[in-house]
Order: sequence, then C-alpha cells, then structure tokens
Amino acid sequence: MEGRTERGRERARRGGAAGAGSAGSFTRLEPVELVGESPAWRELVEQVPKVARSGLPVLLLGETGTGKELVARAIHLASERSGAEFVAHNCGATPDTLIESELFGHVRGSFTGASGDREGLFDAAQGGTLFLDEIGDASALLQTKLLRVLQEGEARRVGETRVRRVDVRVIAATHRALDKVVGAGAFRSDLYFRLGAVRLRLPALRERGRDVLLLARHFLAQAAARERTHPPALEPGLAERLLTYRWPGNVRELANACHYAVRVAGARHLVSEAHWPETPFAESVAEHDGLHAETRALEERRLREALRRTHGNKTQAARALGLSRQGLIKKLQRMGLARVPASLDDGEGAV
Repeated sequence: MEGRTERGRERARRGGAAGAGSAGSFTRLEPVELVGESPAWRELVEQVPKVARSGLPVLLLGETGTGKELVARAIHLASERSGAEFVAHNCGATPDTLIESELFGHVRGSFTGASGDREGLFDAAQGGTLFLDEIGDASALLQTKLLRVLQEGEARRVGETRVRRVDVRVIAATHRALDKVVGAGAFRSDLYFRLGAVRLRLPALRERGRDVLLLARHFLAQAAARERTHPPALEPGLAERLLTYRWPGNVRELANACHYAVRVAGARHLVSEAHWPETPFAESVAEHDGLHAETRALEERRLREALRRTHGNKTQAARALGLSRQGLIKKLQRMGLARVPASLDDGEGAV
C-alpha cells in the first residue's frame, strides 16, 4: 500500500497527466461531500467506507444525474488507492477503431497517425481507480477487451509485444437496467457479473424528500461563493415547488438551476421563481409518475396499517405482509417510515 500511495504522490507532483493526448480525465481530488439526510441517501452513504475497504469492483446503478461519479470518487478517496489516480471515462465516447489504444495505449508507429507513445486508461489509473461511466453503452468490442484485462490482470499496448501487469480497481456506472440488457443479449453476462461484485443503487432525487432543499441551499452557496456574495435564501413558495417537482434530471438539474439563479438571473438575498430557469413545475411527482405514484401510496398505506395493527411490532407486521423482517425495514427506510414511537415497539422490532 505504501508503495502505491507514494507512486500516486509522485505522479501528482509531476502534474498527473502525461500531456496532450493522454488518456482519461484525472486531477488531484478534493474531499467529496455527500449531502443529504433522507433514509435512502443515508443508507447509501453508510455503504461507502465498507465498499471502499473491500477493494472489489463496483457497479453503480441509478438514473442520469443522481451523482454516480461523485459516489465513485468518494469510494476511491476512502480506499487504500486514494494516493493514486482516479481516471474517468465515458464508455460511449470512443469508436471501436480506437478502443485498444484508448484502454491500453500505443507505441510510436503502431498505426497511421501514431506519432508518439501514448499511455492508455489502465496505464493512467495504475494503482488507482478507473471509473467507467455509462458502461451500458459499451460496444461489444469494448466489452470483450474489458473482460479480458479484468480476467487476466494484464494488458499490452498496441504495437508492443511486452505484456504489463495491471493493478486497477474498476468502478462502473449505468443508468440502464443492465440485467435486462444482459437478458436481451446486448451486454455480456460474464462482464456484468465481474463488474458487479458490489452493486449500489443511487436513489432518484424525487425519492429523497427534503434532501431537495438541503441540496438547493448547498448549490446556492456554491454559486454565491463564485460570485463572492452571501448565499441567498429560498423563497417559501419556490421551496414548496422544489419539493413537488419530479426532477427528471435529478441532482444535476437542480445544481444547474441553482447556479443559473445566482450567476445568470442575479439572485442575491432571496431566490424566487422569477430567478429560476424555465421548469414545468406544474408536473408534480404524483401527476408525472401516474401509476407508480399510486402504487407507492398504496404500499405506504398498507405498511402503516400493518404497523398500527401490530402496535409497532415489525416482526409481526412483516409476517402479516408476507415479508422478511429485514425486507420490511428496508421498505420503511426507503419511504421515510423507519422511526416508530418506542411505545409502539416491542424492542425486538426496533430499526
């Protein structure tokens, strides 16, 4: 570990990147702040140190804009690889003709246009972490090349005969239901299981309740700091609209809107709807989600009724609902119903 950390520090002293044409995108990372207090978000954040220590490949699942790269960086920084590089790559951004060079690098003269040696993504991430974003968009060729290097732990630059050992942790992410993509034959099942030794699902912003307001204040403070002004407050009416909006773009959409309000619309002491970018606020969660929202409401009502009938005894409530006790607890946490008054609990049923 010490050698790995020292190697990362040395690369940081040299500036990290290998100059023009180097692979991936990497810089020395600032500490990551995972903002949120909702049960769904807290459950995820509590997993980060454990996952970081495991050293296993990680598959991050969730809608676009939920913060998958942020969580990947947090895992990297909490791991023994934090002294080496974090390299990010979008799997849909590289044509098949350049995949081998992008992944493993090439030597001068190996093909037309190879005017010099170039390191690949695995070279850049040696001793550290390679973040493969939108792995569900990876071509069949890219999947094959990734599987081989992950299985064998070694790679060879294009135009070179020497095989080099690879010491890289891979964290992949996708907004797709990758199990269904595998079932449709569009993604290799062996690669899916190798990448998904640990799978973490990031909740959508609409599932995080009042985290929307915490995040809004966080992003407004960031924007205000760039403008060298004090963070503005949220007008109460706007705050209510933020809580009922569906957020199809998730946290990224909220962050962009907050920066717009301060840096473009000029909000200073108070942010009102007049400062907000054009957003279809009329589309509330219930209106947009339709059947999904109705199903969720019905499920929540049945959970509450079961707990009321059993006087808060989660073991008995789970049995009545045909669930395991742990399954019931997870549902309660996801819906923000985890805390039951002590007077209604049997002790064994406490979360």
